[in-house]
Amino acid sequence: MATRVDVARRAGVSPTTVSRVLNENGYVAADVRERVLQAIKELNYVPNRMARSLKMKRCGQFTCIISSLSNPFYHEVLLGIERAALERGYTFSLYNVTRDREAYMKLILEGFYDGLMVLTPYEVVNVVDLKELSRKIPICIYKDRSSDFGLTHVHVDLYQAMRRNVEYLIQLGHRDIAFLGEYDDHEENPRYAGYLDAMRDHGLVAGEPLVQLVPYLRDTMSAGYERIASMLDQGIRFTAIAASNDLLALGAIRALAERGVQVPQDVSVIGIDDVELARMSTPALTTARIPKAEVGARLVQLLLDQVEGVASGPRSIELQTELVIRESTGLRS
Repeated sequence: MATRVDVARRAGVSPTTVSRVLNENGYVAADVRERVLQAIKELNYVPNRMARSLKMKRCGQFTCIISSLSNPFYHEVLLGIERAALERGYTFSLYNVTRDREAYMKLILEGFYDGLMVLTPYEVVNVVDLKELSRKIPICIYKDRSSDFGLTHVHVDLYQAMRRNVEYLIQLGHRDIAFLGEYDDHEENPRYAGYLDAMRDHGLVAGEPLVQLVPYLRDTMSAGYERIASMLDQGIRFTAIAASNDLLALGAIRALAERGVQVPQDVSVIGIDDVELARMSTPALTTARIPKAEVGARLVQLLLDQVEGVASGPRSIELQTELVIRESTGLRS
């Protein structure tokens, strides 16, 4: 393998000049920089990452923690993370962890990283004190609830997203609106709160049997299918479903179709997230779009600004959701 000395020899410069080009540290004339870069390309030179890390006191990598790899919402967030990280010369490691895996979490934190990104902090805080950890390593989190961790974060207001969804259904004339969503005894649920407040503010019933709560981290298409199938089998009356994510909504649509209930002629269905499946389903799903790739890119921006000393102290970015009206909602018949 080519060495830094080989690159210097090919470019006709000193190894120190090659280091300056690689580390973007110190003045190098434009024509000299071009010669060095050309020599690197011709020799297929790859810097010794460990040696560079020791000198720069950075390793060019951060770790990302998540608790639901099966949810396509996070796939799109991760694509945004990957794109933004590569643009700034960083890579990242991905770990799947829940609040029950304390030993695994501690093992992750022993790794060699420049920073930590947590997409699901509500699980991690039960294993490790993120606020305390932030004094040792830069941390950035994705926050979709009101819990204040006192950390740099990207926030999406899912309370408002669900409230707007329900109010849209009410505008279409719906009154018997079922809620289909996850419930966690340990944490608040902004989507459920948004549903309850919208219903109550319009004088509508919001409780059993219209409220269908699924277990924590089980908000899947299968769960949506099973809950709505059960409601139909019990003869529970409703004309619309407000699901807390697209997977539950798509499972609900499947259950309705199998029992001859037409969407949206008989029952309207609305979700939150706007994953790719929502656009491709039949009928296409009306949903609240979360800018997932932008969430990922902004997380990288906030984290690496800390790592590189551009910013200090907790910072936040709030991103807006957008109601995307498609085929799965219509006027109450």
